[in-house]
Amino acid sequence: MEERRGQLVQRLRQAEQARDLLRELERLLKEDSRELESTLERLDGLAQSLPEADRIRWFIESAVGSARVDRSVKAGSDVSRSRSAVEGELSTLRGTIDRGVT
Repeated sequence: MEERRGQLVQRLRQAEQARDLLRELERLLKEDSRELESTLERLDGLAQSLPEADRIRWFIESAVGSARVDRSVKAGSDVSRSRSAVEGELSTLRGTIDRGVT
């Protein structure tokens, strides 16, 4: 049970990091910042650390792909949707941890 809880806490931290980086990416897309590529690389690294079938990884890869292909308002919207989905995952993880791992 403790091992499962530890895994969920680790996943929660990764999801929080993904959310924070996606927020940063949203901001950078609006500003057309030179820091954009650095943030994209950090998101790529985080995605690679997650299992291939992981939902958070999919959200990250979707946002990064959109930002790399099209740095317009549409890309910002795609990144925003991915961030919102990650926030949903965060909420689910927090609820599972708060209720106690089963």
